[in-house]
Formats: sequence, structure tokens, C-alpha cells
Amino acid sequence: MNEVAVSSAETQPDSISPIDTRRLQVWVWVALIAIALVRAWYTRYEFDGDSISYLDIARAIVDGHPGLAVHAYWAPGYPVLLSFFLWLFHPNAYWECPLAHLVNVLIFAGGLASFQLFWSEVRRWHESLAQQDAAAMPASAFWALGYSVFGIATLSVIPVSRVGPDLLWAVFCCLAGWSVLRLRRSPRLGTALLLGLFLALGYYAKAPFFPIGFIFIACAGFSVPLSRRRLLLSGTALVLFLLLCAPFIRAISLSKHHFTFGESARLSQAFYINGVSYYVHWQGGPSGSGMPVHPTRKLNDLPEIYEFAAKDMGTYPPWFDPTYWYEGLAPHLNWSLQAKVFVANLILEFQTIMETGAGIVCATIVLVLMAMDRGQWIKNIRKLWPLWLPAAMALPMFALVHVEPRFMGGWLILLFAGAICACSLPKNSGTPRLVSCVGLAALIVTGGTLILQASQEALRSDHAAGRSPRSAVIATFLLQNGLRPGGRVAVIGDSMEAYWAHLARLQVVAEIPANIRRYQVHPALDYWESGPEQQKKALGILEQTGAEAVIADPQSDVIQGFEPSIVPAPWRKIDGTDAYVYFFHASQ
Repeated sequence: MNEVAVSSAETQPDSISPIDTRRLQVWVWVALIAIALVRAWYTRYEFDGDSISYLDIARAIVDGHPGLAVHAYWAPGYPVLLSFFLWLFHPNAYWECPLAHLVNVLIFAGGLASFQLFWSEVRRWHESLAQQDAAAMPASAFWALGYSVFGIATLSVIPVSRVGPDLLWAVFCCLAGWSVLRLRRSPRLGTALLLGLFLALGYYAKAPFFPIGFIFIACAGFSVPLSRRRLLLSGTALVLFLLLCAPFIRAISLSKHHFTFGESARLSQAFYINGVSYYVHWQGGPSGSGMPVHPTRKLNDLPEIYEFAAKDMGTYPPWFDPTYWYEGLAPHLNWSLQAKVFVANLILEFQTIMETGAGIVCATIVLVLMAMDRGQWIKNIRKLWPLWLPAAMALPMFALVHVEPRFMGGWLILLFAGAICACSLPKNSGTPRLVSCVGLAALIVTGGTLILQASQEALRSDHAAGRSPRSAVIATFLLQNGLRPGGRVAVIGDSMEAYWAHLARLQVVAEIPANIRRYQVHPALDYWESGPEQQKKALGILEQTGAEAVIADPQSDVIQGFEPSIVPAPWRKIDGTDAYVYFFHASQ
């Protein structure tokens, strides 16, 4: 396959002037950042168990414990970034979660700048593919399509409302893609070093970037005919990539007593393929999956009560470091089930693309059909393999075990970039205007979709009420009634989302969980439906764990039978919330 020579190529006259193209870019930037701000604001109090673990690690770094960022499950890049802003602003309990969402908006803005760089390089490659019998798209249409892809990938597929590293991951997808294209177009040492740096930073954002990093490097180095200079430069990128990743890989490998670049894939295999009790409270089984070396301690059968106090393990130890509680796990292959899961996940990925990006999908299909008269698109897509191959490898990799739409955002940018870049167009007078209309239509549909999603979030009343203010109210109440930072509490409900405990700097050391064993058992409901003697016994067991209080948090679980009217004294309702607290000491 001949190397694409990036040079000046004939471009169809733009139906919009260059000044208007620049104006389009400015307005789209303003619109996308505004949408990100609106969505972040109206979801500023949203969090989940992952968010709390990332914030726990970030706070530990600020408090002078950077070693807690060396983690085999949670990649360190995002919490390190959060820690900088926590150190800079010192937010109180009401503003910590909104600050984390503001960081997401800043990451989004950085991603938009990275995409601008990446798409400019894609545009150069697109122009180079226009031969004497073909033409490049008008610049305005090309940028409209690109911004449509980016908007869907980073504001719809990846929710800006989620406190997590997915947006950061997408940033490094764009930067790595830019580096590969740039290195193939103009082999220079600086670009090779940047490629190695971006791949390492991508790994520090999320561990799956590590194996995909080798694909990026192969895309940068291999061509037909082989280029000795390009091979040497890609080798330089590889060396830098490995050197930057090695300290962290060494640290987590030593802590786990085997080589690993991250344990998330290993746990996902056990959770979603092997049938292991996922997330928390694995006590062993099923057959062939091993036995935990140090499981959470089951203290009672009805209702089931678990204790898991652990030093330096954040708000909720079972989810602060699941690799510790699942040590002894033996994931194994189940080929028939693996194949079924793989197919189901590929279908899910396809559905995600079609449901979230219908406008850009339709626009791309139209452009491909326009280029198919001479089979030009197929020829071009073969030449562009360094652009789309990393995405084509990443998406099936996720499908092997477990996939969520947020995993896909950055890779969809690369995938659509390849499809759009390959669309060299026939030369005729009607083509430029038609293509401009296609690009504009895609941008309008995408903008409408994003505005609709933002409006739906703004109108949802639960965002107005806010989960974080509720959590802050609970945290403040507990601290005003005798608990102190570093204290221990127990929970009846879903402790994984006990954000109030994080705000009060309390550790959940025991729980009667809402759901366990794949949501088939509901211990919290068993507790509330039991008689006074069983409830008294359960509270006595919780007190023996060292907990100073028990918090019943119905908002964080799915208990159907829990009504405030049946909660007897000495349970105390926390004003302004639907939560209750039972203090073990009367003075509180």
C-alpha cells in the first residue's frame, strides 16, 4: 500500500467563504462549551461510587498521601488532576462536587482544543487524497462534520455530568491520533517524543490505553515501502512510552505480586463472564473462580451484615480498592459465553452509535455513497488505516468482556475521522453545495440533540433539589452531633454512594447492604421487615464493629418497604432529608 503523500490538492470551491469557515469554528466552540457548562451545572451534584473513590484518592493526595494514588484499579491521572483543584480552591462540603464537574468542563475545553489540532491534520490528509479525478470537501462542510462527531462523542456518548476520567481519555485519543498522522506526514523527533508522552498520559488516565498504545506506535511506524527514519522515530516513541509507564507498572505489579498494568480487565472478566459476585462482598465461588484471601467479614445471615474496616482505604473500603478484597480471584475463559458476550457487546456498541449519532451516521453514509461511484472511498480508507485502526482494535477489545457507552467516545472520533477523511468527491458543479448542505444538516441535528439533552437535564427536578446539598446536610448534621472526621459509621442501604460520609471524612466500616449477589438478595429490606428483636440484634452487631452511628439512607438504595413512618425511636430523622440516624451513645 503506497504511503499517502500529504501535499496541496485541489479542493472544491467552498460555498462558504474562508472567513465564514473561521466564524463557524468560533461559534461552534462557543456553543459546545456553553452546552458543556449548562449540563455540568444542572448535574453538578451527580456522583456515583466511582466518583467517590476518585475524590477519596484526590483528597488523600492533597492531605499528603500521594502513595494512595498508586492503585491497580483506579488510574492515577484523573485524581491527580482533581487534587490540584482541591488544593487550589479548598472547597467546602457544598462545593466539592460542583468543582469536580467544573474540572470536567475544563477537560472538555482541552479536548476541544486537542480535537481542533487533530482535525486540522485530518483535513490535510483529506486534501492529499484528492487526485486529478476527485476533489476534497469544502472546508466548512468538513469542519461541520468534525464538530458534529466531537460533540456527540464527548457530550452524549461520554456524559460531562459523570465525575470520572472518560473525557480525559478522549483528549489523549485525539492527541495520539494527531501525533500518528503528523509523524507519518513529517517524521520528526519532536513529534515522536510527543506521541510517546501522549500515550503514557493516556495510560495514566485509563489503563486500557496501555495495550492500545502499541497499536498507535505500529500505525506511526509501518508503511509500504518501509521507512527507516519512521521506524526509528516510532521506536523512540515506544521507548519513551515504556519508560514513562514503567514506574507505575512496577509499583502496582509489586503490590499485587504479579505483572500487571491494571486489574480492571481482570475483575471485569470475573464479574461479567465468570459469574463472580460483582463489586463487593465476594465470599468465594462460583466453582473454579478461587477464594478471597481477605474478604469482607460476614457477621450475620439474616439480615446479612458485613464489616470491612481498613486503614487508608477511603470512605468505603470495598470500593476504594476492590483488588484487595478480590485478591485470590481466579478469572478463567469460558469460550461459549465469551463469544455470546462479545456479540452482544458489539451490538450494544452499534446501537450506541446509531442512537446517539444518527445525524452524523446518515451524513457519513451520504458522503460515502457519493464517493462510491468510482470505488474511491474504499481505496482511500485502505490508505488511511493508521487513522482508524486503533479505534477498530479498541472497540472489539472492550466488547470481549464489558462495554459501556462512555468507554467509546474517544474511539468514535477516530473511527468517524477515517470514514469522513476517505470521502473524496467527484468533480461537478453541484457537489460543493450538496456537501455543504450535508455538513450543515449534520451540525444542526447534532446541535439539536445536544440542546435537547441539556434541556432534559435542566428540567429534571432532582437536579434542582441536588444530591450533594442533601449529602452536605447529612454530613453537617453528623458532625454537629458528635461525630468527628476519621470516625466510623455503619449504613443500612447502598454504602457505595454514601457521599455524605466522604464529605464528613467518615469511614463506612459495616453495612446491611441494599442488594448483593447480582441484586438477588436484599438485606436492607430484610432488616426493615424483621421484628424488633432481630433489629435490636442487628444494631448490636453493628455497634461491635466500632461504628458510632448507623445511617439509614433510602435514597441510595432500592428498598420498596422502607417507610419513614415505621422507623421507631431512638432513630432520628435528619431534617431536610429522608435519611435517619441511630447514635449508639445517648450523648449524641
